[in-house]
Amino acid sequence: MGENDPPAAEAPFSFRSLFGLDDLKISPVAPDADAVAAQILSLLPLKFFPIIVIGIIALILALAIGLGIHFDCSGKYRCRSSFKCIELTARCDGVSDCKDGEDEYRCVRVSGQNAALQVFTAATWRTVCSEDWKSHHATVACAQLGFPSYVSSDTLRVDSLEEQFREDFVSINHLLPDDKVTALHHSVYVRLQGLCGRRACHAIRWTLCPAGAGEEHRVCGLRTGSSPRIVGGNVSLLAQWPWQASLQFQGYHLCGGSVITPVWVVTAAHCVYEIRAAQRAAECNKQGPLLEQNPGSGPAAGDASPVLNHAAVPLISNKICNHRDVYGGIISPSMLCAGYLKGGVDSCQGDSGGPLVCQERRVWKLVGATSFGIGCAEVNKPGVYTRITSFLDWIHEQMEVQTRSFHF
Repeated sequence: MGENDPPAAEAPFSFRSLFGLDDLKISPVAPDADAVAAQILSLLPLKFFPIIVIGIIALILALAIGLGIHFDCSGKYRCRSSFKCIELTARCDGVSDCKDGEDEYRCVRVSGQNAALQVFTAATWRTVCSEDWKSHHATVACAQLGFPSYVSSDTLRVDSLEEQFREDFVSINHLLPDDKVTALHHSVYVRLQGLCGRRACHAIRWTLCPAGAGEEHRVCGLRTGSSPRIVGGNVSLLAQWPWQASLQFQGYHLCGGSVITPVWVVTAAHCVYEIRAAQRAAECNKQGPLLEQNPGSGPAAGDASPVLNHAAVPLISNKICNHRDVYGGIISPSMLCAGYLKGGVDSCQGDSGGPLVCQERRVWKLVGATSFGIGCAEVNKPGVYTRITSFLDWIHEQMEVQTRSFHF
């Protein structure tokens, strides 16, 4: 351009020129989407790539932080029915703050090796002192735990409790008449001095049992007698395992289960699914039921045994069970493994939902429900069980909901 030449007219601003798209030619014919995208990317100046990448990362971080703040329930109680977070002081306060009212359930529990009775009040779990304790209070506590009745309860020294159960205590409000005590956690007062009792420090030790109306009282976990779908097991004696249940459809055994009250049986979720599937198939198929096996629900098939068998197997840590040569990391904290890595002894199909029990002080406790495995009694493939303690709160909540529906 010469010195005396007139200045060129300034080109109008456009996003096409900003991103270098002036040379992009659009065919009048409907273009191929992939071809257009490739052409746009080829014309997009490289200098804008870092800006675009940084923008995308910033957007993702903003969303993550926003969602984290919205769903963070640290130090609060999360409602399962609505994902709402409420203050711990609002739990078990007599007002339903969650959609389905689950914040007003599971306000009573037994804790520790000695089964100390605790209630949730004033935003924390507190151990119940034996002071002013009556049998009526035990009946109320049983109902809140989902049991129709109880056998007995006694006292134990506080210094025999685990340390975490010796920090907060409550006592029964002796001024309340029995007919006003309908919820144990609403019938106590917090002991501010942090002690349990004026003289000897005693708490309530719980030995409740779900005996039904008109039945003789039985202590849970005790059995009579001496100490093939079970592989490598032994034939059981009559009443040796009185809590064992057989879930059947039209006379055929499908799964095992564990009787925990006269009206409640613990089993695996896929067992319930299979029974429902069998019922639906029987209604639709006149020639007989069609069973749909839930994927991963059980080990390889085996012939049903006409008698109940049992097998002794050791517990295996989740760390070992998640080894790449065993289950390769699929065992979650809500599962546990039991068996021999060398194989030879194991549960098998048909045992699903059945009990894994451990003996402690003559009492047998339900530890797991048979879930799945690869094959039966194979090397490096022990049985996998649902860890009952991971679902104990949920189990008691379902029992409590049902018990309340009968009483109220």
